[in-house]
Amino acid sequence: MWTFESDRKARVEGPRGLTSRRPRFSPVILSVVHALLRNAACFLLAACCLPPSAYCLPAARGHYEVLEINPEVFVWVPEDILDQLSDPQFNRAGTAGFILTPQGAVVVNSTNSPFRAREVLYEIRRRTELPVRYVINTGSAGDCMLGNEVFQDLQATIISTIEARDEISLYRLELAQRVREDFRLEARMRGIHVTVPGQTFDRDMSIQLGGREIKLCNFGGGQSPGDAVVYLPDAKVLFLGRLFYSGYFPSMTASNVRRWIEILRQLEGWDVVTYVPARGLPGGKKELAGFRGFLEWLVEELEPRVRQGMSLIDIKREVNPLEKYNWRARDLAPRAVEAVYRQMTEQTAPSQ
Repeated sequence: MWTFESDRKARVEGPRGLTSRRPRFSPVILSVVHALLRNAACFLLAACCLPPSAYCLPAARGHYEVLEINPEVFVWVPEDILDQLSDPQFNRAGTAGFILTPQGAVVVNSTNSPFRAREVLYEIRRRTELPVRYVINTGSAGDCMLGNEVFQDLQATIISTIEARDEISLYRLELAQRVREDFRLEARMRGIHVTVPGQTFDRDMSIQLGGREIKLCNFGGGQSPGDAVVYLPDAKVLFLGRLFYSGYFPSMTASNVRRWIEILRQLEGWDVVTYVPARGLPGGKKELAGFRGFLEWLVEELEPRVRQGMSLIDIKREVNPLEKYNWRARDLAPRAVEAVYRQMTEQTAPSQ
């Protein structure tokens, strides 16, 4: 425990009944000790005067970068690291964004864990002490929403489509069952509380904050049923969530690849300069078209083989995205082939 009485004289006494010599310290040593105590006292006093956010947040670990893609519009881009403290199904942190206005901040996606969400909050607090007013989940996947609880504690309003809200509620129920069955998952998810959005919208929604308009549009049915995009007309920025991956192979578990391609074609025609992906760096129309080209390539490669009745094993021998695309998340490349194969076989299966 620190003592703040810097002028108190140090005394060294031996135990009663025993003869002992006081150790003698030179004036130089004593002056150094006094200076250290004074500096420590000043440091603690300064810490007590800081705003709560300054000492409640952990220091950033640096496994990410923050880009200002437009004045007061930021993108938080994590490195391609597999997190050990999150759901293994969502062990890569998703790209997040935050928008600063004179009336507060808006966060787009809270990434894949509270620990990562606090890194986003740390970067917000470096730039403003204004409250976080809204958090928008562009989808129901864990890498979009598992950090929601951090911002709910700050009284932020969490928003998603109705479909995404329902999927997050279902995920919370299923996760509770998974945790009961797997003690290793319980250890990974300790301290993580799935937080369901408190406000939803059907087709479109508009937020007016600090003179800035933020549009939310429902584009479900492509990557997943509850997908939404976040559009800033004045900045010509579009947050696409899991509809767009930049330099990463996508997750395609519950997707409809043909509908997905249609959505991307439509969004390429918007008045947008910068498209923000679920993973990777923001890009322009060229990068978005390049990702759409990957989905089209999968369809073109798989469709004739499925019609011929080829098995998934044989198709995977002939169709290898890793030979054509040098992207990150290489473990997801064969899964993309599997996902499109299942979609096509389900569509061509005879009805009972």
